[in-house]
Amino acid sequence: MTQQRTPVHPAGAPAGTSQTPKAGSIPLRIFAICLTSVVVAVHYTNYGPLIPTLINELHISSGQTGLFSTFLFSGLAVMYIPAGTLADRYGQRPVLIGSSILFVLGALLLPLSPNLFWILVCRFIVGLGSGAAFVAGASVAAGLGKHASLGQGLYGGSVQIGSGLGLLLTPYLHTYLGWRGSFLFWGLLGISSIIIWLFVSDGYKAHAATRMTLKAGVRSPAVWTLGLSHMGTFGLGNAMAAWIAVYFAFQYGLALGLAAILGSLALLTGIFFRPLGGILIARHVIGAIPLLRVGTILGCLGVGLLAIPLRFPPLAILGTACIAIGTTIPYTSVFNEAAHLRGIGKGVAQGLVSMISTPTVILGPPLIGVLFGYTHDFVLAFASIMLFGCVAITASFFAGSAVRREKDQLD
Repeated sequence: MTQQRTPVHPAGAPAGTSQTPKAGSIPLRIFAICLTSVVVAVHYTNYGPLIPTLINELHISSGQTGLFSTFLFSGLAVMYIPAGTLADRYGQRPVLIGSSILFVLGALLLPLSPNLFWILVCRFIVGLGSGAAFVAGASVAAGLGKHASLGQGLYGGSVQIGSGLGLLLTPYLHTYLGWRGSFLFWGLLGISSIIIWLFVSDGYKAHAATRMTLKAGVRSPAVWTLGLSHMGTFGLGNAMAAWIAVYFAFQYGLALGLAAILGSLALLTGIFFRPLGGILIARHVIGAIPLLRVGTILGCLGVGLLAIPLRFPPLAILGTACIAIGTTIPYTSVFNEAAHLRGIGKGVAQGLVSMISTPTVILGPPLIGVLFGYTHDFVLAFASIMLFGCVAITASFFAGSAVRREKDQLD
């Protein structure tokens, strides 16, 4: 089944196609998906500034704190494909409402949990809801017609807002509310996502999904190369975000609050670079795949610069800037290309791409924690993340021909 990019008529409309949204509803839908993106993404990083406190309060190691990321992103990985399938079949709005309820439930139960095991279970539940919400939101953005590139960029930029706020505000929340109160605050904030989707329609009529769409996606070289490339952008960026505040505090002797501010500033620049990537693609300044290659190279280079064992602030600034730009600017490249592959529903394609990208965020943070705890520096810890970046760079150079072949078949 072919994913249509133009409006379809009720008579004879192929299964799996959607109606193009009315122009007047586009700003409201963009606002709704961006709000959901923010309240989901705060959970990617909100535990980072709390790592020293969690180690002391829960009597755990630095490697075990990395499990906060592992369990969250494992939940995301589990839900990407089911959520994409459900969004293609029944529409994105029901998935967004249900997933928002799920991640809010996990976030509210987390501070009530008595020990590490149940806290990690709650993080997994938050991940389940976050993964479903993320894919459904990306599917809404990809269906905005001529505004899809801008919508996808703004949606991705909102992820950076959420991640940045998680780093920036959590130290201050911890001061007044403690670590459990900090998690509770972020959980309550997620209720706004439930409320908005009760009143905002996704603008699509649900159609039956193609039976072969999942099988076609698994067999698609384009899906695999896009997913592995995304491992070096989204995956790498979030793995580094979990430890960036601790890195600045350890490497430069900064107070953790100030270190978190510096880390959050790097993430917040994604507010501009993710939409910028969409604008550059929409205006044909650069192609989607070349932009993806630039991003994977910059991200890996940035990690390498931070791994150099020198206390030289310009080096840290340059490395952080490379990560901030490289991991955010190709976001639209990945998700818009995935949404337009032949024979694969856009929700399923985006879900598969997202799932393939998760090894970095599932394995990276605990790996950094273990190596940092063993060596007491970040050289080997960050160098290990560069391995994921090298795989992503390689995949990005194969992605061009793979995507072109599968998109050319549409003609």
